[in-house]
Amino acid sequence: MPLGDVLVIKPELRRVANEISDILLKEFPRDDKLTIAIGGESGTGKSEIAHVIAMNMFKYPYNLKSFILHFDDFFNLPRTERNVHRRKTNFNHVGLKEIELDDLKHIMINFKKDAGLTLVPIYDIVSNTKHQLIVNFDEIPILIVDGLYANYLKADYNIFIDRTYRDTKKFQAERGKEVMDEFRQRVLEAEHNAIKALRKNANYIITIDYTLEKVNGRS
Repeated sequence: MPLGDVLVIKPELRRVANEISDILLKEFPRDDKLTIAIGGESGTGKSEIAHVIAMNMFKYPYNLKSFILHFDDFFNLPRTERNVHRRKTNFNHVGLKEIELDDLKHIMINFKKDAGLTLVPIYDIVSNTKHQLIVNFDEIPILIVDGLYANYLKADYNIFIDRTYRDTKKFQAERGKEVMDEFRQRVLEAEHNAIKALRKNANYIITIDYTLEKVNGRS
């Protein structure tokens, strides 16, 4: 997750993450590379679920290393400038247009190809600056991508959290990541409209009560 962000892992998040981990451990070919996308709206627990999955996969006797990519690290503008641009464009550019998708896809290709050393962006929300991390994907069999629009990606497992920002108001307030003013409400509504269109890409849905459901007709 972006530097300075906070994880609050509640029991329901850990439970569904454990269920996903069990499925992965049963189905994952040990000589293959696995990609997992976890998408959904703000405050639904994407990063928390990704973190628990990564911890579970690394437990003995599996010892499977994961690397987590966060969509927040791929915004094309820092938060302050991004919010200014959102106001100027009347929120019409909220969505995938704000993401450096080519950079994200390049990293996923390098991961699948065992391309070795790869530069990965890391965003520091405290200082509002972006850094770069050098990652050696040769030694990492699992790539987890979490974020608002993660279900845009063609991952081996595409997981969609079917909760809206209206369902997570209390959690967002507890987390205190953003000031919940009128501007933030308009951003959340615009994100909601962009994210709900990606639900169709999922092969697993996490319902409003954090029940995991496999989507019929998808592997």
